[in-house]
Amino acid sequence: MLTEAYSKKNKSKSFIWNEQVIHPEGCGCRMNRSHFLMLVEEFAKLRKKAVDWKVPVRLVQPFHWTCGAASYQRHILEKAQGTTSELIESSLLTAPAHDSNERKGRAESRKDRTRNGDGIDTLILNGRIFTGDSDHPWCQALAIRDGLVRATGSNEAMAELAAAETHIIDVGGRTVIPGFNDAHMHHTPDPYGVRLPVDPVANPSFEDIRPWIEEAVASTPVGTWIYATMGERLINDKRLDRLSLDPIAPKHPIIFLGMTNHTNVVNSAAMERLGIRDEEPDPLGGFFERLPGSRRLSGRINEYAQWSPQRCFASMATLEEGVASLHNLAAECVRWGITSVQNMSWTPPERYVEMAKAADLPIKLRVIRFPPTGPEGRILSEGRGLARHIGDRLEVHGTKWILDGTPIEGAAAIGRPYVPDSDNVGRENFSPSEIPHMLRESLGADEQLLLHAIGANTLESVLDALETSHHAVDWAERNLRIEHGDGLTKAQVARVKASGAMVVQNPTHFWFYDDGPVFSVFDGAFQSLLDAGITVGIGSDGPLNPFLNLLAAIQHPARPHEAMSIEGAVRAYTHGSAVAEGKGDSKGRLVPGFAADIAVLSQDIFSIDPQHLPATQSVLTLVDGTVVFRDACV
Repeated sequence: MLTEAYSKKNKSKSFIWNEQVIHPEGCGCRMNRSHFLMLVEEFAKLRKKAVDWKVPVRLVQPFHWTCGAASYQRHILEKAQGTTSELIESSLLTAPAHDSNERKGRAESRKDRTRNGDGIDTLILNGRIFTGDSDHPWCQALAIRDGLVRATGSNEAMAELAAAETHIIDVGGRTVIPGFNDAHMHHTPDPYGVRLPVDPVANPSFEDIRPWIEEAVASTPVGTWIYATMGERLINDKRLDRLSLDPIAPKHPIIFLGMTNHTNVVNSAAMERLGIRDEEPDPLGGFFERLPGSRRLSGRINEYAQWSPQRCFASMATLEEGVASLHNLAAECVRWGITSVQNMSWTPPERYVEMAKAADLPIKLRVIRFPPTGPEGRILSEGRGLARHIGDRLEVHGTKWILDGTPIEGAAAIGRPYVPDSDNVGRENFSPSEIPHMLRESLGADEQLLLHAIGANTLESVLDALETSHHAVDWAERNLRIEHGDGLTKAQVARVKASGAMVVQNPTHFWFYDDGPVFSVFDGAFQSLLDAGITVGIGSDGPLNPFLNLLAAIQHPARPHEAMSIEGAVRAYTHGSAVAEGKGDSKGRLVPGFAADIAVLSQDIFSIDPQHLPATQSVLTLVDGTVVFRDACV
């Protein structure tokens, strides 16, 4: 029930929650999930139309979860259109059937279609279908039943499997591939605040962005968060600290997030909001930079020192903001033909799972634990109470540790000076003796282990640990992952193969490796991994567009001899990434018994000029045989 209240300060009408009321069955707070998500979509569209970058407005509002949400939503939309009507309790919308009933009905319907024989749900005909199978990589048509590919072959052979109720999709000769599986992502919903329009690729300086900070401060109430993503210049500009930010924004908390997620910068107001003490001790695996001659923090935070503060910042996003952000992510994914994502969020896993459950995404989401550390050591408890399988398309498993930084901030432990006459050789976040503990923990928890390792020295520590610990363990069977592995030497590649580890790469990073002496030490292992028989998966860890990643993969701008073929890159981005989540026997290929996760593409990526790859998108995306995206032109 909504009760009218009046603010003495601004004399405006508002609505407050009366917790004493027992809600009737028709209350808006009892609406089903699909109806709630419709409200989120409406408000998100309004948000995009209504404001410029410097006006902080929530994508959605807390009233979406309250009694009367539907009528309040209508009130907000009408207000935006200049036709405001009075909001009254009697306008509450009767809630439709509960979402659980809808799911049950759909499941029963599917059973009815197939329980009498082997009827096929869907046929995809007249395609140029890349199955991903090495022995039979191409076919014309495929048949789907109960979310799985049941048969592949010619149009004529598949057409014979059709029944009266079979849904037939003629793709008109288009290229069809398994849905992409983004194996390395850091999606994190933003909390309420102002995101400055900083393009990290354009790489602006502090002088370039200072006017934006000043404008955001002048345009927003005291206490409003101001944040941005830093490019290389800002990450490495030691002048950018709390002393330079405090005079511009004494009462607005500022957090600048490095595009590599290995260095952050905060001002004093943000330190107070995030609970960072002025002489905070360094946690294991990270460090705070200090003001000269003192223990006072400068506001520059590196490696694991940023984990807890960034988690605190991410946790400020409301459930509704998380749902809206996840829906925006899923909408992008299905448009690109991405059907699975493996995410390592800064949002604590319990909170992120709560958001994902409410969002009820059309894509498959794997949440990977990404724990912080403290001065006493690594924190192992985070997310341990979560069940592995939470729904048909949502699960939690795997733990990732960051063993060094990246070359962008000169923190990958390469073991030699980054530039001549420099003593910076990078640094390992943990001592080599800590890695065997990580291996034992993964075995004890029956949990996949993911190790971020870029520099040759860090990779040496990983390989030493694998070779000297647990000789009876088949690390290939355990799906042990090395994330990035950019600094692998030729000798180390052979050791990776012998260890049974696999590598998940991020091809758009290759563009950075062709820029000056900093990256000259990298062999840039990519095709050589496949040549050695090592499984390779692909994740974005940056721009989501998989076709941009494919372009980098088949060109490798820094090391052209390491470029993959387009077929090899697609296999890595689909089946390789499925292996990376322990599902190489059930997804990532369009062969009988595998998940019918499918993308029908706008152009033939196997024959076009590579420069046109980034313009590709999916015109039809299926997850478990169900259409989750159809382009309006199809």
